[in-house]
Amino acid sequence: MLRFTALLCLFVAASLADEELNISKRKYKPDPLEEGGTDEAVFGGIPIVLNARKMSKLMPDNNVVMTCRYMLFKAYKDFREANKACQALQPPFTSEKTQMATVQNEAENKDIQSLLKLAFGVRNNKKPYNRENWVWIGLSKRVNNWRKLESKEKGVFNQSEWYFTNNEKIRWGGKWHVEMPDQQYNRKLKEYQNWVVVNKRGYWDDTYASTEAPYACQYCGKYIVLSGPAKWEQAKEKCKAFNLTMAIVDSHEDNEELAWAAELALGKDPEEKRWDHKNWVWIGTHEVVNAETGEGTGEWKHHDGSEMSWKPNWDRKMQPDNWRTQLRGDQNYVAFSRINKKWDDSFNHNKRPFACMCPTQACHHKNPTKN
Repeated sequence: MLRFTALLCLFVAASLADEELNISKRKYKPDPLEEGGTDEAVFGGIPIVLNARKMSKLMPDNNVVMTCRYMLFKAYKDFREANKACQALQPPFTSEKTQMATVQNEAENKDIQSLLKLAFGVRNNKKPYNRENWVWIGLSKRVNNWRKLESKEKGVFNQSEWYFTNNEKIRWGGKWHVEMPDQQYNRKLKEYQNWVVVNKRGYWDDTYASTEAPYACQYCGKYIVLSGPAKWEQAKEKCKAFNLTMAIVDSHEDNEELAWAAELALGKDPEEKRWDHKNWVWIGTHEVVNAETGEGTGEWKHHDGSEMSWKPNWDRKMQPDNWRTQLRGDQNYVAFSRINKKWDDSFNHNKRPFACMCPTQACHHKNPTKN
């Protein structure tokens, strides 16, 4: 009898171990390709993928990558820490707390896809559940989230039970991974899978809040800073190729917003050497050149031909000095300093980070200005 009891205990323990293993390492079912896509070649030809592939090459040093609607932080955090990190951000263009990403339609979901590809490359990591393939958004299940689902309930998405961190209800069916959500339970963690991550193909999965992954916050800003590097003319063309425009900075508020975006993308600490090219960000302002002599006229305009309507702080008293050399020509192009937020006129051939600008505002804050 004792031997039988011991064998029974071993069997139960093995069954529990197997169950936990299946929870943590469940069999992966590949996502279907995009509609119309039948193989990787077709999928790789989708414009959003091509755009992300080109842009990602200009972001190797970025700590944060942005679209006009969202920003993705490469640092791994669990859901609750990610939520705190988003709310701790203090963008200069609003007094509202920044929220984790809200995704309310297919276009916004494709933005999240783009972010992952910009941050970690277009191709999936070979391991499907590698953290570089997934990003947190601010969606979680708040109703009926405390029990194990019956088989018939798995893969059924009830919109009324799910909310974003800003307490906004979800208004569409999402793009769920095969047979998700399934609300599995982990005995060690003592939690159900009630929080949402998105992968590089835009598919959703419910997972544990304690899972650490990159995370996405709302942005709604104007500028996207790329580590590049590129020459001024190259930067202008690259912004255009990404359906953006080169950054126009035409007020003190714009200048402060650019400084914030540059710090997010490139980090707080600039290089030690003042004139290191990594300390300067190309913006879309240049000096008007005399067509006959090829010399600068002292008049400064934005790349779209519009006049400057403010007086920026130049880096030194004598700036812009329009220094000219026989080999390099004139200093006709403006760079923004990450060190002191001031401007400098410079040579076009210098390869530097650069700032692009969203052509329209992708989203809006309820309170767009600080008190």
